[in-house]
Amino acid sequence: MKEGRVADENPLHRLKGHLVSLSGIDGTGKTSIAMKLKNELDSTGVTCDYVWFRNARFLSLPFLALCYLAGFAEIAMINGKRVGVYYFYKSNLVAHLWLWISAADMLVVSLWKIQLPLWRGNTVIADRYVIDALVDLVSDTGVTNLDICPYKLMLRLLDRRSSTVILTVDNDESLRRKDDSISSEYLIQRQQLYQSIAQELDIPTIDANPSFDIVWPQVVSALLRQIA
Repeated sequence: MKEGRVADENPLHRLKGHLVSLSGIDGTGKTSIAMKLKNELDSTGVTCDYVWFRNARFLSLPFLALCYLAGFAEIAMINGKRVGVYYFYKSNLVAHLWLWISAADMLVVSLWKIQLPLWRGNTVIADRYVIDALVDLVSDTGVTNLDICPYKLMLRLLDRRSSTVILTVDNDESLRRKDDSISSEYLIQRQQLYQSIAQELDIPTIDANPSFDIVWPQVVSALLRQIA
């Protein structure tokens, strides 16, 4: 009985049965925060699932193969890494087909990775999710209007049971923390897209440049403020 009261008094217990989405460029500390949050929730008796959600590929694989053949995608060596580079923005038709197929993939993969655990009453911590997918799609297709149907379908996955934060760091700090990032230009572009989407959708952003001990309580506060 006493243990139950202690768990209920922990503010993080309010996240029970909710989706927590942590977004941002590489090196912002998303995984470290996700692991800390999972450990804290586990200690209160909350059943918690950690999901790394990036590049949901299912229905899109055949289409992506065709894009490689047609010259709308290629494998490039960047800083010694093999990286898929997409040029969907070169064709309005290809760009919008990719948006619809990617939205369908996101919905399908979310069903078992995110929605099923939530339906069971679990808390789900997503290390990257919808916002990160939007950033990738805007960059790859050049389609910036978030009011179009594919984007709106994806955003519906962030319902009233979800709390989302976007973590930001300076580009130099990102490269220092994660030296396998593609390039500084890549980070700058992504950072700008995250900031633009955060402003348009009113998503809280957290400066992750300071130490973990400073960033952690700010993230917790931002997540809890979003719970009705």
